[in-house]
Amino acid sequence: MNFKYPECNAVIDVTKPPYNADNTGETDCTAALCRVFDDICGEYKANLLESKAKLEAMEDPNALITFEIRKVNGKHNVVFAEDVPLKKIIYFPNGTYLVSDTISYSIEEFRNILFDLPYMEMNTQLRIKGESRDGVVIKLKDNCKGFEHGNDRPVISFDQSGTSNIAMSNMVEDITVSVGKGNPGATGIRYFANNTGAVRNVKIISEDPEFRGNTGFSVTQKYVSAGLVKNLEVVGFNYGIKVTSMLLNICFEHITLKNQKRAGFYTMDTVVAIRGMQSQNTVPALYLEGTASFVSLVDATLLGGHPAESAIRQKWGQLYLRNIKCDGYELLKDGGCYANPIKENYLEEYCAGGPVTLFDNDKKSINLPIENTPETEWEAPEKWVSVNSFGAKGDGITDDTEAIRAAMNSGAATVYFDAGKYLIDGVIEIPETVNRVNFMFCDLISGKNIASSQRTGVFKVVGESETPLVIEDLIAFEQFYGFCTFIEHASKRTLILSDLQTQAVSMYFNSVKGGKVFIENVGNTMGGVPGAGVRTEPLPFEDKFPYSRKVPSFEFNGQTVFAWHLNPERSLHEVVNNGGKVWVHGCKTEEEGTAFETFEGGSTEVTGFIAAVGLNKEYPLVLNDNSNVSFFGTTFCMNVNQRWPIMVKEIRNGEEKIIRDTDMPFHYINNHFLPLYVGKEK
Repeated sequence: MNFKYPECNAVIDVTKPPYNADNTGETDCTAALCRVFDDICGEYKANLLESKAKLEAMEDPNALITFEIRKVNGKHNVVFAEDVPLKKIIYFPNGTYLVSDTISYSIEEFRNILFDLPYMEMNTQLRIKGESRDGVVIKLKDNCKGFEHGNDRPVISFDQSGTSNIAMSNMVEDITVSVGKGNPGATGIRYFANNTGAVRNVKIISEDPEFRGNTGFSVTQKYVSAGLVKNLEVVGFNYGIKVTSMLLNICFEHITLKNQKRAGFYTMDTVVAIRGMQSQNTVPALYLEGTASFVSLVDATLLGGHPAESAIRQKWGQLYLRNIKCDGYELLKDGGCYANPIKENYLEEYCAGGPVTLFDNDKKSINLPIENTPETEWEAPEKWVSVNSFGAKGDGITDDTEAIRAAMNSGAATVYFDAGKYLIDGVIEIPETVNRVNFMFCDLISGKNIASSQRTGVFKVVGESETPLVIEDLIAFEQFYGFCTFIEHASKRTLILSDLQTQAVSMYFNSVKGGKVFIENVGNTMGGVPGAGVRTEPLPFEDKFPYSRKVPSFEFNGQTVFAWHLNPERSLHEVVNNGGKVWVHGCKTEEEGTAFETFEGGSTEVTGFIAAVGLNKEYPLVLNDNSNVSFFGTTFCMNVNQRWPIMVKEIRNGEEKIIRDTDMPFHYINNHFLPLYVGKEK
């Protein structure tokens, strides 16, 4: 598929002025591509410094501008800029882009001020999009200086200093990265993201005759806390994929690994969920080390092999396996604390350290059928319709509600938003004639009426159609807030939600039962102080602050749901399943609310979960009320005052039982593993 955009302000074409990157493969374009990164990051740095100066000028030791810009006992907490700049999509038309050094930003002291700790990097919203995976090749010169043996030098890097907690919405899609020949110290992509981020349709190759290279795809910096990696192919390198970022999480879907020299997929001391892994190797396909490692592998085919090796090596940590095929070597050895060697060539299901039950179940997962996200048409750009062409200003001041409604009702199949901040103060219906809504990573602002409207979707999906509706590419910051919810699904039409983040409002509920929802890389935050700028008047619901904690982040009523990487935060009810079937592959939550609640005989299966920053309250992490739940997860809290005392509460015919954290295997500080909890109707 070839991805092309209309001419608009939301997209930077790297081959056009002022960058003029050469895509013939003849001229080195390293400097031009690094300049794109610097220009995007530089705008953010300027806004960040403005917010910091404004906060410093306030005499109040507990001054507040927004939830993420405040003083706490005189110490600064500047996490985001008050006026968050709109970062554009970095677009690569088909062609070969020759480089001789790492493509990244070079801005020094590019940090936020998080409680006066000046080391948290502002590497956020860096988005690379190619026209097609096989058509766009970023190629490292052969025998390139700095990429010799002993190095671990990336061709593309999403970080510099090594740690961050606000690297949201970092993306790389539809490109090939080649490390050329004679570059044994080269790594293809060093990736990093927090809360939301995605890598899709990417190929990373070593063209060396001996497949030399350090690592194809690397996630090694802390604290990575997000990411969907989908349709990734790595050919060659010592390690195809290496994930060693301490403790937090990333998930993988449909990955292909070939001709690695040490391991196909190496992970240590982190939470990784993998589905659909294809490996052709003589070395281990999956190598698991570290006592804090927590890995699920579902639906894998591991071929090649060697009599002296095994397909999977586990040293310590927790491991969940299901539907694993291998050929040419043993399936599993090096059992560590929990595992035993497995010599079979097929494994139906296995959990080292589990499963655990409360009501004498058969200890097998509920094993929900899994469907892949449907492929949808990407229309030619001349058919796209912009909300701006119907009068939307995107200036953050003008009410754009009617203009957006007009675009939705225009009959166009693809409706998009150009760069801007769109103020919305009423419900906007998405009719059956629209097949794709692309926000192009604009920002949204709640009007007073919509912010105070309870059980209301700002965007409401109406009408039936056999064609799935795609809603994609948004990161809405703290001026998009209130009791409202971003999306109300008021039909049975199949819905695809992709690369969406709302910083201060709930994400989704359906008011019509039935239908299917596919979710890829979607997150939201609840309960923050709403609105940018120092507030001079109280909000209409100030007395109920935190104003939206009781609104579920995601609420599914009688639906079939498939989700890859969810990141709901700070709601007391993060994901609610009322009588539906919900399958989740990779999820992170924060603070004390219940992560997954299942009612009315529903079925919920989670194959890779982490809960962070627990507040030591009696909310269960998982609630199973006379329903069916399989859950493979763990907690991660950074100090001794944070924990989830109750990991599971199960209610069965009026009887309640719980699993306490201290009953489960130890993870880290006050954290514990939950190695495949199973609770289901007999």
